[in-house]
Amino acid sequence: MNKMMLGLAAGLLLIPTIGQADSLMPSAVTATMEVGQSITIPKTLTVSEEPGALAPVDVFFLADTTGSMWPTIGAVKTGAAQIMSDTAGLGAVHYAVGEYKDVGDSYVYRLNTDLTGNTTTVQNAINMWDASGGGDLPEANLFALETVAENTTWRADSTRIMVWFGDAPGHDPRLGSTEASATAALVDKGIVVEALDIGNLDGTGQATRIAAATGGDYFDGINVDNIVQTITDAITAIVNEYTTVALDLSMVPVGLSATVNPVSYIGDYDRSVERIFNFDVVLTADADGFYSFNIYGLVDGVRVATESDRITVTSVPEPATMLLFGTGLATLTGFIRRRRNQG
Repeated sequence: MNKMMLGLAAGLLLIPTIGQADSLMPSAVTATMEVGQSITIPKTLTVSEEPGALAPVDVFFLADTTGSMWPTIGAVKTGAAQIMSDTAGLGAVHYAVGEYKDVGDSYVYRLNTDLTGNTTTVQNAINMWDASGGGDLPEANLFALETVAENTTWRADSTRIMVWFGDAPGHDPRLGSTEASATAALVDKGIVVEALDIGNLDGTGQATRIAAATGGDYFDGINVDNIVQTITDAITAIVNEYTTVALDLSMVPVGLSATVNPVSYIGDYDRSVERIFNFDVVLTADADGFYSFNIYGLVDGVRVATESDRITVTSVPEPATMLLFGTGLATLTGFIRRRRNQG
């Protein structure tokens, strides 16, 4: 019998996971090891069919609200509200709202609301949009884009989308912002710009270039139904699709060493079906002590499931070791057999 298997001396407690969209099995592990010994613990991360706590999505609605937008401001407000309504139920989406005018107006850029999951707050912010002001044709687009990129309280690890409505190109420069600096700020923050041209937003090619540089799209004209559906589909895909599945071992304390095989699964996955990913975690005892920690299931870098480990490490075998070995080994063997049968 090899040293690795003897590390299961005090047994392995397997408890089913209950009531989680995504789950990590076994949900709890208790074991006693000797210094220098290792144990291999099979873990199964199940990513459910329903959307779970995937990476957050932050959507910023930015609108030109100068006087030239008066004929279409109602449609713009309707479109923004519809996008929010169609995506709010995904659970991982927050929204922010802002507007811009130009130098000489009562404000150049105004934040109507910072990022929030409260759709009533977002709707009230969209309702604040009112077409007025402006002067010459270009507006303060670039200043607004750069300000949104740098001053919005983007959530950590969020996917960031700006839905930009406008009907005129921007002054370049304006208040220290240029197309180059605005584009650089957007790219630096990882913001995908979806530019909706209500009239002449792309008159100098700014909107096309900015959208392309950020990995977004340029839309010519405001067909509310088509644009809303396109952007809604994009946001839904972000929440429902994922590419990387892994385990987070960062909480394993000093005194134990941990490795996982495979390190990750990478592919084009979605939540149209339940998917099962199998890992082997190897824990090695480096020092005496009692160690209580969690291991997490990751989907695109976000923790979606948790399991708890309680590991006791001793320098001398405990008297109960051999008595409990048979029960622990039988339990682990049964779990491994069930997991292989799933494959």
